[in-house]
Amino acid sequence: MNTERKGEVELLRRIPLLGFLLTAWESFDRQAADYRATLTPSQHAAEVRRIREILLVGAIFLTLGYSIGDRPFFEQVFGPAVAKRPRLEHFHELLSFTYWSCAKLLGYGIFPALHLLLRGERLSEYGLSVGGSAVVEERVRLPWARMYLILLAGILPLVFLASFTQTFQQSYPFYQKASRSLLDFVVWEVEYLSTFVAVEYFFRGYLLFGLRRYLGSLALFVSMVPYCLIHVLKPAPEAIGSIFAGLLLGTLALCTGSLWSGVLLHISVALSMDLLASWQSGRLPHL
Repeated sequence: MNTERKGEVELLRRIPLLGFLLTAWESFDRQAADYRATLTPSQHAAEVRRIREILLVGAIFLTLGYSIGDRPFFEQVFGPAVAKRPRLEHFHELLSFTYWSCAKLLGYGIFPALHLLLRGERLSEYGLSVGGSAVVEERVRLPWARMYLILLAGILPLVFLASFTQTFQQSYPFYQKASRSLLDFVVWEVEYLSTFVAVEYFFRGYLLFGLRRYLGSLALFVSMVPYCLIHVLKPAPEAIGSIFAGLLLGTLALCTGSLWSGVLLHISVALSMDLLASWQSGRLPHL
């Protein structure tokens, strides 16, 4: 690296968050290089096959999630039957969200986990360890619970301010009849919030932890691309923000050895958004 290039990198390192990310990514790359250097030719070939398998299976589940795991498919296949039954029709929209939630739990969570178990791998090595695991160097290791609280403290004030806007109040909850009864609200929140466990596991667990050992920091960018694509139909700021959120949450997952900071952050923020939007618009359900 020439002197000018080194100077640019050192300047970037002085920016607090960016400096930490660059340091962490270099650490991931160094570990991956050391790991690849220990592999025999047969082990190298096996590792490449494992990565290909994870990417292929991941692509299949992502595709199935959009083709048969979304609400339009439910309406097309099950909608007419639901409409013929008054008791079911009363919960028609909620049932479509129930189908959507179950599809996410299966396609993003249970089926990828089964794939790993069939391979004889331990799920705790894919970010599910509550205690975290020492998968990175000591100097970039972070406690996941503390990082969750720090990020939450920074995001909640912004959510609270946004809750005063009409656009925010009209957008959340996604299930428009959540205010109809306490049953509707609770069932919706359980279904909605549970999907974040599956989403975080798929992108930050199955894909990221599955690739990081061999690819290093490149695994962050590989897992970030499909994570960004599932947000492309959202408002532009959220879609663009998902690129940086994917990299940040992925880095934190590796530095903490656990994806639970991201899971709890998503759940806390999503629940807060629904509660604040319902409260500000006077739509909180009564007992």
